[in-house]
Amino acid sequence: MVGLSLAHRDALAMIAGALREATEPWWIIAGTAVALHARVPVVVDDIDVLIGMVDVPLVTAMPGLRIRGSDGDDLFRSHFYAALEVGGVEVEFMAGFELCHDGCWEPVWPRSRVMLDIGDGRSVPVPDRDELAAMLARFGRDKDLARIALLNG
Repeated sequence: MVGLSLAHRDALAMIAGALREATEPWWIIAGTAVALHARVPVVVDDIDVLIGMVDVPLVTAMPGLRIRGSDGDDLFRSHFYAALEVGGVEVEFMAGFELCHDGCWEPVWPRSRVMLDIGDGRSVPVPDRDELAAMLARFGRDKDLARIALLNG
């Protein structure tokens, strides 16, 4: 959690509260998950939340949610993709999230789930350090590869 702003921690607490009734596991992934694991400060813009399709109604009930369509990305797609601003922090929710790897669409659904502290006795689930690094390597973008170095730093 080194370097996460109060606004990010408050947004994470809101997400945890909104998803406390989730039927399927959910995770914080990407940059925010790296920041939660890292021993060094990590700059985080948005918060990426991976949820199960069955839990989409929990998210669509949130005031101010903006449902987004596919943006034609050749690397990622989501069956459900929406965003919400929470205290100045953009939160993106994805269900049915997939990565195009070697020309085939593959689901992104972590196997590990560890709870990491966000302060004030609250925690959120993230993939474990090894699985998160493997996920970022599969994503393969420059920013993801740089995040692996931060995760291991």
